[in-house]
Amino acid sequence: MSKEKCVLQKSVDKGQCDIDKKPYYGEAAVLLAMRECGGERQVLLTRRSKRMNTHSGEVALPGGKWELGDKNLTATALREAEEEVGLQPQVVSDIQPMAARFTRQGTKVTPFFGRVPPILSLEPCAYELESLFWLPLNIVLNDERVQTDVFTVNQLEYWAPVYCYGGYKIWGFTARLLVDFANHFLCSDTSLCIVREPFNSSVPEVSFRTP
Repeated sequence: MSKEKCVLQKSVDKGQCDIDKKPYYGEAAVLLAMRECGGERQVLLTRRSKRMNTHSGEVALPGGKWELGDKNLTATALREAEEEVGLQPQVVSDIQPMAARFTRQGTKVTPFFGRVPPILSLEPCAYELESLFWLPLNIVLNDERVQTDVFTVNQLEYWAPVYCYGGYKIWGFTARLLVDFANHFLCSDTSLCIVREPFNSSVPEVSFRTP
């Protein structure tokens, strides 16, 4: 093999090695932590701090980008939940992956569902979060949306419901993941699944166009 070909092969091998070391580079994971409290199923949500550069002040699920120390995306979701709200990984059981979705910015996000005890000592990370709260899942299952947002990105339409609860507005990517979760894990009858057309026909639909 010539010297030039040898250098090129080493470069290719190094590139492949870097890829192998970063199998989930650029991807993210979130945790849908569900508890049953007083006969009511609830999911843990957070509100991001206004000081954050992205999605400041918005409601989100615990989660974030994969890091080199994470064995897989499940580990990413659990690590981020511990860092953000102090949720200990060992108390999360029955962890199951959901279908990955892409944000409007192009990030691939894999959600994970997990059950947690009804009583937990949690504390939002003061730098990243303003607060945390438990959303009753009946709000999603009963389709108590106040609006349907329709986003057009690259001539493709994506919809998401908007929910309001306790002074919080749940919308966009987070709301759509809640719909996916409810449809996949909680709806026993497909006729009860949440779709773009709301149960209440008077709910308005608002369109947004992204360049």
